[in-house]
Amino acid sequence: MNFQRDFNDLLNALLTDWRNQFPDADLSQGSLIYMKSACLASALWGLYKYQEWISKQIFPDTAETKYLEHHAWVRGLSRRSGETDEELLARLLEYIRRPPAGGNKYDYQKWALEIDNVANAWCIPLSQGPGTVDVIIVADETVTGSEIPSSHALTGTTTAITENKLVDGAADFMATGDGGPVRIGDIAVNDDTGGQAVITAVDNATQLTLDTDIFSSIGQSYTLKSLTAQVGEYIDDVRPVTVSIVRVLPTAVTLQDVTMTVTGTVNKEAIASAITSLLRSLVPGQTLYLSRLIAIAIQEGATNAAISAPAADMSPGPYEMLRPGTITVS
Repeated sequence: MNFQRDFNDLLNALLTDWRNQFPDADLSQGSLIYMKSACLASALWGLYKYQEWISKQIFPDTAETKYLEHHAWVRGLSRRSGETDEELLARLLEYIRRPPAGGNKYDYQKWALEIDNVANAWCIPLSQGPGTVDVIIVADETVTGSEIPSSHALTGTTTAITENKLVDGAADFMATGDGGPVRIGDIAVNDDTGGQAVITAVDNATQLTLDTDIFSSIGQSYTLKSLTAQVGEYIDDVRPVTVSIVRVLPTAVTLQDVTMTVTGTVNKEAIASAITSLLRSLVPGQTLYLSRLIAIAIQEGATNAAISAPAADMSPGPYEMLRPGTITVS
């Protein structure tokens, strides 16, 4: 929609109307008619500019930040922590183009993405038979420190009181293994008072920093909600009641080594960097094709490329994604 009209175009149109009505009138610059027409043209130009501004705000893809957030709010969406206008717009357009439809697979993806620090999500319907759904999520690595979302189930009691801290001398908040460590963005719940706070730092194995002071005495019990638990809790509140089981799972990561020999005068570091970027872009279940690796080398200027690892295309399972291991280009 184009509401733009140039000031000179408007002025000339007004002067033309005067000339058509009063051929002998003085329309020279500085005449009364000219000055009145200039004032009117200026006012009309302002109205056209205002109409143009309005036209941009009524559509989400051209709206300014304030009005983009209002478009999202009308549809029950809110800006996530650290989310850019472009990312919010993408979520909003996805919602508009694929509106909630009673719990189809796209709904589960949308619901998972409503939770802070979820970078992406996928749905596997009927994963365990009729009435079951699996949702796989990836965490925002820039916030949590890892793509693999936390999926622990930790409880305990406080052993010391420090402002904006959770201290438990018997805990191991940095433990690795199944479920992973406690991460930024997990939620601490004071089970005795119901207070909740977001974990902003893992200080050490027995202490967490919280965004709100919720513990007031030693011996208060707590529960830590992992990212998968937060997503599962939210989905349980909005999903169809006919679904019997919903599992929210962290994606498994398999490190994939690539060994390539290239010929020609070429920047081998650039090829390795491009391969790393490709591997970091793969989603759960996406195959790594050797042809794509060779194409990267050719695009970077190699005359030929031979791959010794992997020996064949790598096809991970639906719950697994490939990530770069050791990338060697010689």
